[in-house]
Amino acid sequence: MDTQISNNGATTKALVEAEGVKRFLNFLIDAVIVISLIIIFNKFYFILSILHIHDARNLFDLALIFAYFYGLESSLGQTVGKMLTKTKVVSDNGEKPTTQQMLVRTISRFIPLEPVLYIGGNWLHDSLSRTRVVND
Repeated sequence: MDTQISNNGATTKALVEAEGVKRFLNFLIDAVIVISLIIIFNKFYFILSILHIHDARNLFDLALIFAYFYGLESSLGQTVGKMLTKTKVVSDNGEKPTTQQMLVRTISRFIPLEPVLYIGGNWLHDSLSRTRVVND
């Protein structure tokens, strides 16, 4: 285990960027979970259609995706995919991300083609939020 000495003299574990395979597994696992949740909750869509609320389903789907990523990553630093691959989200300086960073990270996931935008060695949602995914 690599260790580092912080400015206050405490010994800390060195942060190691999560490998591409782990990042891809995180994406697949989280995608399966989110899609499953959307399918389950959309079974109740008939209630919305009876009430003549036709576009609410799309908003609900977006809210569900936002709640999944923001809720888990801001509270635990991990989604289910990251838990299973033993990775976590940290700020660029290695500390727990701020609320603002987590909001930017989550909202940037809604940018079209975001899952394939790998810019300057980072995924777009990592670059915009100044966060990174490291081994836990």
